[in-house]
Amino acid sequence: MSIEQALHCDVIGEGPALVLLHGWGVNSAIWQTIVAPLSEHFTLYLVDLPGFGNSDPLETYSLQSICAAILKVVPEPAVWCGWSLGGVIATYGAINYPQQVSKLIQVSSSVKFVADEQWIGVDASVFNNFLQGLETNPQKTLTRFIALQAMGCDSARQDSNTLKKLLTGTAPAQQEALIAGLKLLAESDLRTSFSTIRQPCLSLFGQFDSLVPLQALQDMKALLPHMELQLFEKSSHAPFVSESELFCKQVINFIVD
Repeated sequence: MSIEQALHCDVIGEGPALVLLHGWGVNSAIWQTIVAPLSEHFTLYLVDLPGFGNSDPLETYSLQSICAAILKVVPEPAVWCGWSLGGVIATYGAINYPQQVSKLIQVSSSVKFVADEQWIGVDASVFNNFLQGLETNPQKTLTRFIALQAMGCDSARQDSNTLKKLLTGTAPAQQEALIAGLKLLAESDLRTSFSTIRQPCLSLFGQFDSLVPLQALQDMKALLPHMELQLFEKSSHAPFVSESELFCKQVINFIVD
């Protein structure tokens, strides 16, 4: 079934509520590789973020406005699981809506994506290049970004093809949402507030991730000592595709415990 609200949200399965928030440039279809096993344990809320998939765009984009829109279509409380940009949004939700977000799962995400003198991340030019690419050739830019997410692991070609197939036939992201999402990735800095999270938190990372350096894992752990970490040794930026069975096992164990 679908919830007819500003945001499109498919609801599948039975059990405790698990909200899945996708990353930049894609939509909730990317979760299909793990829907069947997870829906045996949880009620999944597959949200299309504003301006992505079948969801309408927002007049103004901020982490607060996106979370407010999500809260209109998901139950409270719920576990929020976010991948990449979705992880930034889920983390903001856990910080600012602790009564609504009972547990937090970050997937290949960081509290700060762009590097500075005190933080290991990617160079700001990476996001600037994608912004420029959106203006000249949006489709080519999205294709490059999907390839980047799989790059580095042994199954890179297969993972990239899987992501492309999952998105085939789905609604393309709207330009304003793509630009706003890149800016959120480039500008968000949740380091200080991340350390205040009291809910259980699980962070899942890929060994070969080119967008979230391994050093960021330890730096985030230092900010939130009770955070649980799982490194996927055969994955880059999409462990739910590269190692879907292990991914589901980690998620199930974390939520059920």
